[in-house]
Amino acid sequence: MPRSVLFADPPAFCVAVERVVAPRLRSRPVAVAPTAGDRAALLAVSAEAREAGVVRGMPVRLARRHCPDLVLLPPNPELYARASRALHGILRAYAPVVEPCGWGHAFLDLSGTERLLGPAADVALRLAREVAARLRLPLAVGAASNKLVSQVAAAVLKSRLPAGPHCRAVTHELLVPHGEEPAFLAPHHLALLPGLPDPVRARLDEYHLGLIGEVAAIPERALCAVFGGRGRALHAATHGIDPRPVLPPERRAELQVSHTLATDTNDLAVLHPLLRVLAERLGRRLRRQRLAAARLVVEVSWADHTSARRAVSLGAGALAASATLDAELAAAARRAFGLACTKRLAVHAVSLGADHLVEADAQLDLWEALEAAGVELHAAPVAPPSSRTLAAVPLVRAATGHERPPALQAAVDRIRTRYGVRGVRTAGGGLERVGA
Repeated sequence: MPRSVLFADPPAFCVAVERVVAPRLRSRPVAVAPTAGDRAALLAVSAEAREAGVVRGMPVRLARRHCPDLVLLPPNPELYARASRALHGILRAYAPVVEPCGWGHAFLDLSGTERLLGPAADVALRLAREVAARLRLPLAVGAASNKLVSQVAAAVLKSRLPAGPHCRAVTHELLVPHGEEPAFLAPHHLALLPGLPDPVRARLDEYHLGLIGEVAAIPERALCAVFGGRGRALHAATHGIDPRPVLPPERRAELQVSHTLATDTNDLAVLHPLLRVLAERLGRRLRRQRLAAARLVVEVSWADHTSARRAVSLGAGALAASATLDAELAAAARRAFGLACTKRLAVHAVSLGADHLVEADAQLDLWEALEAAGVELHAAPVAPPSSRTLAAVPLVRAATGHERPPALQAAVDRIRTRYGVRGVRTAGGGLERVGA
């Protein structure tokens, strides 16, 4: 039975949400960008601003040159998160399986629901109309037999959206029938293929290949001769083949943390502490779910809207349990970050993900582990006695002379759970042991 997948893609989601809150912004060129300086990159751009030559990722200074009337708004993550939750709540009423992928965006699997919900095109149209009526947000919905083609269909719809205040009241859907995926993709530019690696795109530019159909006409063997293993994936993508399932949010999907910088930078004094913070957040999630990771994946996004991913091994088998320690994760994150930073451009965003997950061995109770290890943890208040905030001195002494990092990590987790992430301060690269 052919699959039926929808991709819900609200155009310029952040700008659209801001316009709902402030209707005076409708029909005006609007962009969302940090207000730290003219070198900050635009995070979202309205259709009116795009018509003036402003694109996402462009520096604020250059955007003002192209569009002097541009209205710049600071990011409001809390507002966008609330709007995204409301939109995803509507989506869940239309499909048994919904896979969120960013603010407002999501895949919906309608396979096998046609007798209950109707054809995919009708479901997409009803969905877009309800979102426009209830949330006053525009929505482009691509319908196809897999995730890749539905995502391209939504991108094609977004490129056709009219500018102006009436855009919010218009609903859009595009259905790609099963078996017509290659014909649909052929006339479109390669830039619409989601997830196409930058090295592959650059190599295709060298061969003057710009359309999906031009690459699809090349035999798979020839693509593999040039791109290696990526040639097979490229051949499948250009023919509209994508076996990836639509998956609901699960614990594997949760084991990824990311941060978007307010101002793009390549200063390691800023980026390395950020990696440490992200590694600690990832480590807490791993330990909370009693999981260990055999690999850490770091993705770096630059100011020119390109990105790179690198992975480093954290250990396997019995050694994988040590991969849940903050110090191990932070060291691996710095190694992978160094491998991923192949450009001399300012970094826009960084994300860390845990891969190849395994069940970690059940840990002893915190206090039993401390007693067994002979660890003495010292904590000192840094606020008046009425405050519940403590700062634990991140230095411990093992009476037995043998360091027990898992027990120490468990103690740190317990303190941070009770008193917050600032309950324990990190000295230098991590928790250190007091000398004799």
